Amino acid sequence: MHGKGTYKWKDGRKYVGDYVNDVKHGQGTFTWPTGQTYNGSWENGVQHGMGYYTNKNGIMKQGRWEKGKRVEWTNDTTEKGRTQD
Repeated sequence: MHGKGTYKWKDGRKYVGDYVNDVKHGQGTFTWPTGQTYNGSWENGVQHGMGYYTNKNGIMKQGRWEKGKRVEWTNDTTEKGRTQD
């Protein structure tokens, strides 16, 4: 796949976003079966750069990821869907 696309796993995970040569790369949203999401930058198949993590209760946090690992939260929220600087 190259360009924009959607991939769904049998266990309920889903990715919607950019692909380069069948690899998640660019901007995209990954959703876990539990309802959690990551919406942000991808590089070589993993989260890399700035993104938003939303937990199953709808609380969103902005953070920075490097090679698939979160390295810092850059802000938090106290209400569903609203970020707090």
